[in-house]
Amino acid sequence: MAAAGVLWVTVLVYLLRFDDVPVKTFLAVIFFVVFFAVSLTYYARTRIVVDARGITYRGMVRTRRYTFEDIRKVDVLPGPVTVYAIRDTGGGFVHFTSFFQHHRRLAALLVERAGLRPMTS
Repeated sequence: MAAAGVLWVTVLVYLLRFDDVPVKTFLAVIFFVVFFAVSLTYYARTRIVVDARGITYRGMVRTRRYTFEDIRKVDVLPGPVTVYAIRDTGGGFVHFTSFFQHHRRLAALLVERAGLRPMTS
């Protein structure tokens, strides 16, 4: 994320050196600069801490505490970026992606400690 952000900032600085660059081009580049800045902030801020009684999830704007008994389900949504959605007994959820280091180990630990079983099709 940081490398992509630096790339787009570099493109923006490069474009500023030219006259007659269309406004739409500047807007597109600014969009990507902002997108990668927000993404980098999200991944730098997000943290999941596992202890003996549960997990603490710190996201970009909120922090939530879950005991293992609160965790009802862990959905795994495969794709180019795997998304893990932790669903709680109150109907809410938090998520993390495969961009996180040790994401498979974390998902397996949550399933094990919450006493969940894999669903069969």
